[in-house]
Amino acid sequence: MEQSNNRRGQRNDKPEDNIGNGQQFSGEALDIASRFQKLQNSVILYKKKNEALEKEKGELINKLHELSVKNDQLQTSYNELTTRFDSEKRRWQQRANDSDLEIQALKKKLIELKDEASRYQSALGEATNVRFGDDDSNNQVQLSKAIIEMQNLLMDFTTVKGKDITIDEKAVSELLTLYKCKTRGKPVISAALQRSTFELLVNYTTKYLTRRPKTIQPLPSSQPRQSFQPSNQQQYQQQYQQAQQSYNQRSSMNQLPIDDAYLESEITIHMISLCNLINRLGETRNGTDEITRVTPVKVRQQVYAVLGSRGFCKDNHPIIEKLASYILENIGKYRKISDEKQLEFQYKAIEVVKKFAHLYFRLNAQEPIPSYSRYFDAGNPLQNNVMDGSWDDDNMDNLEVEICSFPLIYIQGKNNSKKILSKAIVLPREKEQC
Repeated sequence: MEQSNNRRGQRNDKPEDNIGNGQQFSGEALDIASRFQKLQNSVILYKKKNEALEKEKGELINKLHELSVKNDQLQTSYNELTTRFDSEKRRWQQRANDSDLEIQALKKKLIELKDEASRYQSALGEATNVRFGDDDSNNQVQLSKAIIEMQNLLMDFTTVKGKDITIDEKAVSELLTLYKCKTRGKPVISAALQRSTFELLVNYTTKYLTRRPKTIQPLPSSQPRQSFQPSNQQQYQQQYQQAQQSYNQRSSMNQLPIDDAYLESEITIHMISLCNLINRLGETRNGTDEITRVTPVKVRQQVYAVLGSRGFCKDNHPIIEKLASYILENIGKYRKISDEKQLEFQYKAIEVVKKFAHLYFRLNAQEPIPSYSRYFDAGNPLQNNVMDGSWDDDNMDNLEVEICSFPLIYIQGKNNSKKILSKAIVLPREKEQC
């Protein structure tokens, strides 16, 4: 009993020990409850994620089903297209085989036609070919080079620079007024002299070659000059008529001996007369041959080609000397050259005339005959496609033509198209501000 009471007494003696143990148990319970709550929250969260995944899984299964259905459809379409492709391939292969047979037959026919054409070509020769070969001096590429040489000779001949050259201000002012120039600088004066000289060469050479010798007179230098070259059919027909009249007049005089100085003129007049007669034959006689239509063209081309090679090629040719004196006299009204330079410019004048004469013949040997009388008047807008000169493309809208020193040379094609052989040489000026 005593022991039992002692034990009770011991327990009663320290009641705080029992209180501490209860608090310890309570803290552990709270910790367990907290962890349990977290686990419950995690379970709820994972349930929600699982539900979302299940939903996404269902959507993916549906999409997979849809894609499977589309795949089946595409596979069916592919199979159909493959079948159609194979069918078309076989059909086109058959057509290709048939085409090969047709091509072989056409090639055989082509060879036969070429042989037949060759026989006709051999019979006609080159009678209907109006084009010059690549190596011919009358070829358009060579012709373009000759035009550039002519331009350079004119620029050198009409120079107004240097201490040996004096300008007649009054005469130059009249010339520039004629061409409606507003500036009076030396480049403009030289350009005006180039144009005046070229116009004189065109006019006199045309008259010399198509009129009787006694009718040829120097052109009044003070009057504006217009070109008479056959740049279109109407002008060419007028030349035919003039040449025919001249030829008839000489025929009525029992064909007087031809003066050697006018040999080139006689050849040209006879050529024009012959072409005129052949054209008349084609107009008044029935027939369907091509050679009649082409012959006048070929005759003209060949005669001018011959004259372009040998015309005026004679030392001290009187016509060359006369024309050289004309252009020296014309340009002498606007500038004076010192005695020391007179002989030099006489030689230059001879070279200018010779170069122009050969260029004239080669131009008229073309088919169709180019136009070489197109000058652009002062005040016209600049056009890069038909004009050449020194200007900045970015500033073109503020510029206009001051003077056109060398004409536009072109061949008029079908549908108003133009083949440019040489652009017009132009000096620009500033536009007047409104």
